[in-house]
Amino acid sequence: MSNEEFLLRVLKCFDECSEGGSHDDIWWRTDGEYAPVTIWVNCSDLFYWGTADLEKITPENLPLLEQTMKDVKAAGVSPYVHGASVFACRSRKMRPQGAVYKDEESALIELFDACGPLRPVDFANPKPQPGQEERK
Repeated sequence: MSNEEFLLRVLKCFDECSEGGSHDDIWWRTDGEYAPVTIWVNCSDLFYWGTADLEKITPENLPLLEQTMKDVKAAGVSPYVHGASVFACRSRKMRPQGAVYKDEESALIELFDACGPLRPVDFANPKPQPGQEERK
């Protein structure tokens, strides 16, 4: 896959879910070691309490991104709001920290739970998931 094709497919994923092309969760660099282009989704505070974090989008995980956006939309959850987060969780095979679950709709909880095993409560994940015992 050419760099241009890769870039266009990534942008199409976010364009289709944002209904206008603007999206705060996609970051990129084109200089130095990141040339010609490196793209990430923002997942700060998603996995670990109080941390800045990014998940790299690569040609290898691009099909996962594309499928995730479809799955999130099919679940009735906004891919604009949650697509990047579910992609990062699927990519790492890891649930988000418990605090992320607060007040989320059940379809999103199911998507997050399917990404990985239940996480222990610890310094980086200080809050348990609501109903944690039932969803092991």
